[in-house]
Amino acid sequence: MFSKQKNDKKLNEISTIIGEETTVEGTLNVQSSIRIEGKVYGEIKCSGDVTVGKDGYVENSITARNLFIAGKVKGNVIVEHKIHIYDTGKLDGKAEMSVIVIDENGYFHGESLMKGNSPIEISEVNPEKKKTKAVN
Repeated sequence: MFSKQKNDKKLNEISTIIGEETTVEGTLNVQSSIRIEGKVYGEIKCSGDVTVGKDGYVENSITARNLFIAGKVKGNVIVEHKIHIYDTGKLDGKAEMSVIVIDENGYFHGESLMKGNSPIEISEVNPEKKKTKAVN
């Protein structure tokens, strides 16, 4: 019981901040949450949440619990729960998530795949059963 609470607390804490004047190239492995105000060119693997600030930019791929975008993300993202694109946010790429929220001026260009939902089945109506006779 205590280890789950400790783990949840760890995932909710932002332990890493990439500042405005910082550029990172390569793979980032983060065991908590991260906030990006600078530029990241590479893969982000995060157990917690990824927040891309208004001036932040990420190019490549992101894997995270949740993703909050106020800046720009170019690449493919796989998110366990929710992607939230704020009014200043832009996402260009393939997105896989359970929930997506796009604010009124938020931008999303790409392909989306909702996890955990069964596809809608559309049964074709048999045209033979729909025929009607004209009455004179």
